[in-house]
Amino acid sequence: MNERPFPSPLLAPTCDDRLIWEIWLSRYHLPALTVADQIGLFSFLAQSPATIEEVAVGLSLGPRGAEVLLGLLSALGLLVQRQGHFHLSDEARTYLLAESPYYHGDILQILNYPVTAATLREWLENDRAIACGGGEEDVLIRAWESGEMSPEMAAKVTSATHAHSFPAAMGVARNGDFSNVHRLLDVAGGSGCFCIALATRHPNMHFAVMELPTVCKLVEQYAATYGLQGRIETIAANMFTDPWPSGYDGVFFADIFHDWNRAQCLHLAKRSFEILPPGGRVFIHEVLLNDTKDGPLVAAAFSMTMLQLKGKQYTARELAELLQVVGFIGVTVRPTYAYYSLVSASKPAE
Repeated sequence: MNERPFPSPLLAPTCDDRLIWEIWLSRYHLPALTVADQIGLFSFLAQSPATIEEVAVGLSLGPRGAEVLLGLLSALGLLVQRQGHFHLSDEARTYLLAESPYYHGDILQILNYPVTAATLREWLENDRAIACGGGEEDVLIRAWESGEMSPEMAAKVTSATHAHSFPAAMGVARNGDFSNVHRLLDVAGGSGCFCIALATRHPNMHFAVMELPTVCKLVEQYAATYGLQGRIETIAANMFTDPWPSGYDGVFFADIFHDWNRAQCLHLAKRSFEILPPGGRVFIHEVLLNDTKDGPLVAAAFSMTMLQLKGKQYTARELAELLQVVGFIGVTVRPTYAYYSLVSASKPAE
């Protein structure tokens, strides 16, 4: 045992340790949610609320395990217990049922790998993207950065990012200001979910998703699902190495700048400025850090995930400065959905 000097007399702690407990035990939150999705717990309860015993029998769980799992999911706000029967909360019904258009199960599965203290320390010390151990997640990161994805990888990534982004896309369509934008270019737009959401709100707008060739085929499928194939086109291009199309009066980025470093973000902002006509607008949709970079919690934690790539979560001030450096004016920031905000600016009119 290491001997450490303690003050004498020994005093009681100045605060209790519940925060440390909460941080320590939060390690079980995501695995419990992922397992519940894997075993079909949410669809089971959607059919009929059930007791602990009924869940144990119906899903082949031990009675103790069923009790513990249902208790944790209830404490997290995903289940509600009434008279001994467990019901889905509104959040679970909206985001954890496969038949919902906002189902998050795909992203739960693709991110189902551990981040150990050793891995995180390596990320922090090297300040650059580091492999997580040679698994599928490393293949994904390499593909992401190279801009080359197999059809199989593209389908998996696009499905996961669609699940993550579609609710926020609906928020952008409802709360974003796209006045005087008629043709919108969605750069690295994934499934096209933002264009889909905006198209339902703005019937006179036309959209193009610029994506990798293997992803463009998937965008067409998503657009067709909502009957929007005539209003959402695709442009196969790498946003860093290929020419950008002209003829658009709006350029849109969703969860793109946070993947890349400042120099790369400046490049994207400059390319946007170059192709836009006078008065054209640029839009950046991100989870923003506050100006002191010490919160909010979700933004700070989301920034930690970006250590796997080259970016971080930016502040509104940092994004405004990036846009102003390349010539944009009139920067505005508008909250859109949950933790997201839309940063927009205009190219000066001639």
